[in-house]
This record gives sequence, structure tokens and C-alpha cells, in this order.
Amino acid sequence: MTPGEIAKGLYDKNRRPIEIGDILKVFHFVGARRKRHFMYKQVARETTLGANKTPYLAVSHLDMQEGAGHEYYLQIDGSVLLDYEIVQSIDARFEDRPRLAVRAILEQESRGE
Repeated sequence: MTPGEIAKGLYDKNRRPIEIGDILKVFHFVGARRKRHFMYKQVARETTLGANKTPYLAVSHLDMQEGAGHEYYLQIDGSVLLDYEIVQSIDARFEDRPRLAVRAILEQESRGE
């Protein structure tokens, strides 16, 4: 990986890498009186989809049921998910994870990637 290149992964709004087992607080909608509503999800597993074997994270409701209608997929493409925040992890050390450098994000955006 060259300087300024974003490692393939998926990052929350605080630029922390999202890993299997993390509990995510996901923005849902703005309700009456501008109250912000959130959903809580858990990263269940990493999987590949399609003929190209593209890597994805399977995200489920907190009941951890697998299969159609119980989970959705986030492509592992190095993006920062601004509506997602890690609120808990299996080892409770998510705050100690190295953050993605802001400079790396800006350089990648300027290159149009």
C-alpha cells in the first residue's frame, strides 16, 4: 500500500475500521420535532458475492438470524459510512483501533476513486 492509499476495509463516521462482531448505531430517520431515530445492527460475518467474489460484510438485526430478510450487505471498498457509528465490539477496544487518516480520504477523493 502506498502513502495516501486507503486500505480496503469499511469505516464508521469516526474513521474506525468496522469488524465482525461490532454493534453499529445506524441513522434511520428524522421524526417529529426533529428527533433523530437510530437502529442498532451487528456485523455478523464477512462473505463474498457475485461471480467476481466481491467482499462484503453481512449486517444483521440484533437477533442474529441469518438468511433472506434478516441481513443486508455492505461492500468492503474502503469507504467511510457517515451514518454508521461503532458503539460496542466483542473485545470492547474499538476506540483503540487506528483511525483512517483524513488526508488519505481527501487525496483519494481528489483522484476520483
